[in-house]
Amino acid sequence: MLKISKILSSEKPTIVRSKNEMSEGIFGMVFLFLLEVLPILEKKEVDISKLHWDISTKSYGNIFPEILKAKAESPIRYFQHRNIWKLKRLRSASFKQYALGDDFHSISKLFFKYFSIPEYLDDLASKMDVSDAIGIHFRGTDKTSDSKMNSPITKEEFYVIWDEYAAHNKVSKVFLATDEPEIYNYIKRHYSGIEVLKSREFDHELFWRNHKDPLRNAREAMLDMLVLSKCKTVLKVSSALSAFSKVVNPELEIYRLNASKMFADIPYFPDAYIPLFKKNEKYSEVCNILIDKLQADDWSVYHKERFNSFMYKER
Repeated sequence: MLKISKILSSEKPTIVRSKNEMSEGIFGMVFLFLLEVLPILEKKEVDISKLHWDISTKSYGNIFPEILKAKAESPIRYFQHRNIWKLKRLRSASFKQYALGDDFHSISKLFFKYFSIPEYLDDLASKMDVSDAIGIHFRGTDKTSDSKMNSPITKEEFYVIWDEYAAHNKVSKVFLATDEPEIYNYIKRHYSGIEVLKSREFDHELFWRNHKDPLRNAREAMLDMLVLSKCKTVLKVSSALSAFSKVVNPELEIYRLNASKMFADIPYFPDAYIPLFKKNEKYSEVCNILIDKLQADDWSVYHKERFNSFMYKER
């Protein structure tokens, strides 16, 4: 039997496969798991032109090629021998595992070495005129509760911070990505001078777990992430969706409002490495106290020196 390292570097086409094993979010699990195995493939010098991905998920259907495209150039013929490796196996103790770091420029290059964004999605995102817009991502629903991943933030707490930010910055346009339509209504009602853009209609169930159309679910999430990546500045709550906009565009100015907690033995990539929104002496005391409260449990309070300035490293 061939050793794993020889199989991964062989001349045969290689397929990385996962069949409905991933049940969580498209960015918080699916994209994260794909990125986490790239260092393994890099170490094994896998031929990317012969590397194919067969990834289906419970909530989003098949990811390739409509949601994400692989860089494989050579097609797989029906009768051709190929290596098939389960994504779950690549992420097991059979292989050295890696922590992804805060070097977004290098990680972005790694991501786009293996994958590309489908043209139709990039075209849709590019049609949104957001280069001068403040991007806002408020992930509500289950993110408003305390969890092992993040500290909670309510809509009312977000309003306090947003009102202060808008009062002390010139904001003429906002792009809003959210699963809470009330956020959209609040900004439209209180800021008549601000143009509010969105990539989706709020006429159906927005929470991804309840979506009846898996492919539409994935497309909408991808479009929100891509448009955020093209904004002038992004203010976000703890969520992998908006954090991946920094992977797509490492030059993006983006800030996280609430704490991302230590996830097992590592920070939760990429969200943990998004810079925290800072207090401002011009803001009200109520706002600055709130910012302190929301960020008190952030992983960086005790662990920043261990996870600083790197692309990836062994766990």
